[in-house]
Amino acid sequence: MRKRGCGRRQYAARGERNVMSDKKRLLFVVGSLRRGSFNRILATHAAEHLADQAEVEILEYTDVPLMNQDIEFPAPAPVSRVRASFSAADAVWFFSPEYNRTMTAPMKNVIDWMSRPLVAGDYKTPLPLTGKPAAISGVGGANATAGSRAALRALLEFVKARPVQGDGEGFSLPSATWATSVYEIPDEDAARLDAQADGLLAAL
Repeated sequence: MRKRGCGRRQYAARGERNVMSDKKRLLFVVGSLRRGSFNRILATHAAEHLADQAEVEILEYTDVPLMNQDIEFPAPAPVSRVRASFSAADAVWFFSPEYNRTMTAPMKNVIDWMSRPLVAGDYKTPLPLTGKPAAISGVGGANATAGSRAALRALLEFVKARPVQGDGEGFSLPSATWATSVYEIPDEDAARLDAQADGLLAAL
């Protein structure tokens, strides 16, 4: 069993990339905003696995407002910051629990913003997710986030991103986690997540 912390460490802060580096840059988006998020623990494990192979940023987006055309132009500063992170990434990896058989509202809101034109009326300029390779993972209950991952894949395809591993990998929380709120990733799940990470890099 591998116990993972859920701190706010960023594995490659935006703007720190060495211009001579040939490492791929990955952006991780965690659907749960909860400080003790199990999906953030999952993302942290993947970031640690990739630490020597890629530059990883775990996106912080609690300040992004709800998508609203009344405030769309000019874009709010948090939206511009998030767009810059999406644009700079070679691929985006989404980690989401399942809420009512779909992804979380905060994650859907970020994708909605990323699908909007940068300039009013300009629907021809490529957007931050256009053609962007994307991976999907999630940890939750017995359904292993199958509903949220399928919905997320459909949405990403609709906004012209490029899911590279289908619905991705889903995991069920160990029974002890529901009682203790401590998530220890089982070794077999960690191995699957590591393989998914390696597969994402290989697809770039």
